Amino acid sequence: MSLRLRIATTITGVVLVAVAALGVAVHLLVVLDRVHETRASADERMRTAMEIYERTGLLSFDARVDDPDLPGEVADEVEADGSRATLVSGGGTRELWAAGRVGDEVLSTRTTFRPADAQVAAVDRALVLAGAVTVVLAAGVGLLVAGRLARRLRVAARTARSVAGGGDPGALRAAVGDRRDEVGDLADAVDAMAARLASRLRAEQRFTADVAHDLRTPVTGLATAAALLDDSRPAQLVRERATTLAGLVEDLLEVSRLDSGGEVADLDVLDVREAVLGSVRRGVATGEYDAADVVVRTGDEPVLVQTDPRRLERVLSNLVRNAVRHGAPPVEVVQTGCEVVVRDHGPGFPEPLLGDAPDGVRRLSASSRRTGGTGLGLVIATGQAAVIDARLSLDNPPDGGARARLVLPADR
Repeated sequence: MSLRLRIATTITGVVLVAVAALGVAVHLLVVLDRVHETRASADERMRTAMEIYERTGLLSFDARVDDPDLPGEVADEVEADGSRATLVSGGGTRELWAAGRVGDEVLSTRTTFRPADAQVAAVDRALVLAGAVTVVLAAGVGLLVAGRLARRLRVAARTARSVAGGGDPGALRAAVGDRRDEVGDLADAVDAMAARLASRLRAEQRFTADVAHDLRTPVTGLATAAALLDDSRPAQLVRERATTLAGLVEDLLEVSRLDSGGEVADLDVLDVREAVLGSVRRGVATGEYDAADVVVRTGDEPVLVQTDPRRLERVLSNLVRNAVRHGAPPVEVVQTGCEVVVRDHGPGFPEPLLGDAPDGVRRLSASSRRTGGTGLGLVIATGQAAVIDARLSLDNPPDGGARARLVLPADR
């Protein structure tokens, strides 16, 4: 049940209970008033009958003298000369006794009546009608008020998702308006939190970029010096580590550029099939993996798209390299139209990575570096795919392995 419906239902329920309680109270008051009126009328008739009987000795208003059916409690109340008493008993049909003493004799009358008569029934119908109208109006007002609140909350939710996707950190208060209420307080709190997180993120991005820039020069010098060493085993290890360190620094610089949001695609027309084949051939030529480890299947017809060739090459090479390093052969690269699927037969992606452009890629990159996981390759592939407006999704097929699906925009 939505928040709007819950609020409207609550308001309607409260009003319904209040109307029902008020209707019952009014009904009881009207019935009691009818009983009091009938009792007062009977007492007045008894007073008149006593006066007539005392002056003329005649009975009037159906009065009886020393009626044996007169309840004892009424007779006990009229012990003194001239005293009167009434007694009402019964439920739906009430019995009314009125009595008075004249000398040594007791006059009494007995009548029956229904307190819930036509007049009371008319009052009940009016109460039911008024209550129904009130409940309907309360439901309408509840829906209106709850709808306005729900709309503000929906706007706040959409804006919060936009902020989470990189939007203006202070946009939530503007979206919900300037009203000083609980929704406004929530918007202020979320805006403050988003601004602080954005500030910390920018600081971390600047730190990463500064560290990468500061390391670039000494690492480049180290790699150059290592290239001058002899061909001994220790020298080879130094060259390998220097090359790895230089690649890591370049990856960090690329991540910092992608995080800055200033990267722009340099569009050109290319054939997706040739881009896939060329990327795999370059990986084999540079020794990143053996040709036997990668199986490529492409379509028979050219598929032309407008994209950035360098960035597409970066995405494809990172996906294939990641599959070879962290999966199990054979690695299958299948191109169908504007879609390229890279699949291995290893243990599969960790759960946080699954989905479209997963945020978990960045969270797991540091730990996976230590454990032989995805590293920065998928972080860069995800960022470069976003620059060229391509959709990158990761999943684990039911029969095992890991699968990355890259879909290029076909409308270009």
